[in-house]
Amino acid sequence: MTTTALTATAAETRLRSVLRLDAAACAAFGLLMTAGFALVDPLLGLGPAWAVPLGVYLLGCAVALALVAGYPNLVRGQVIGVVVNNALATIAFAVLPFTGLVDLTIGGYIVLLGGAALVALFTVLEAAGAARI
Repeated sequence: MTTTALTATAAETRLRSVLRLDAAACAAFGLLMTAGFALVDPLLGLGPAWAVPLGVYLLGCAVALALVAGYPNLVRGQVIGVVVNNALATIAFAVLPFTGLVDLTIGGYIVLLGGAALVALFTVLEAAGAARI
């Protein structure tokens, strides 16, 4: 019984770390897109009409992730909600560059597709963590 308790605690600790890292990445990119959109627009080609709402969304995600990670007892349903959100974000980031809705630069393609890959990685890690709690 002690082994199970230790394993669950270790799994929760790892999951909290992944959630916090995801929150930090969302916060950093969200701040860059909102406060620094004038700097990144020439590099990415998103324009403020796309960059600012994306940044606000990411800042909201950062807050939600930090709250889920900081809750005294991780709630599996909340973590599954994070996984679903991340899966949808992965699809959106991967598809948007090819829709013709945004006139991206090469840097924009790299950032959005790289972001899709990073969010996909968080999705897999958080899904694995959810399965262990």
